[in-house]
Amino acid sequence: MRITTILVTILIATSVLMATDAMAEDEIYRWVDENGVVHFGDRTEGRADVEKIDLKADSDISPSSSAPASTDTSQPSYAQQRRDERAKTRKAAAEKEKGLAEGCAHHRQLVSQLEPSTRVMVRYEDGTVVRMDDNERLKSLAESKAFIAENCNK
Repeated sequence: MRITTILVTILIATSVLMATDAMAEDEIYRWVDENGVVHFGDRTEGRADVEKIDLKADSDISPSSSAPASTDTSQPSYAQQRRDERAKTRKAAAEKEKGLAEGCAHHRQLVSQLEPSTRVMVRYEDGTVVRMDDNERLKSLAESKAFIAENCNK
């Protein structure tokens, strides 16, 4: 009885090992769709740009060397184009934020100079120094406060 059990166990184990070996020899195909996405499958489904992958020969190949020769690398994939667009958007937003921060700092400095003093002296680029009259000072002060209220208190 024991010998029969051992023989049946050996027979089942041998069958399982043979079945896995047979399954490992199935054909696997690789293709790239119109959006640049790489797919793998066991059927070609009538595709012309399918590449057959030999698992036993390609078992030690790096991922970069298994790219098909027909793939056009001069045009980035759709996913890469989207990543590039998002990077440009983030960069533009960061530059806008930096410019806004510099503008806020400038207007805060103007308010700190114009508000407490009624006698404001202005030095022009040609070197002349002129006293700003009260109307100009109040107008500049109001413009700076409006800019700060609109852009800087968020």
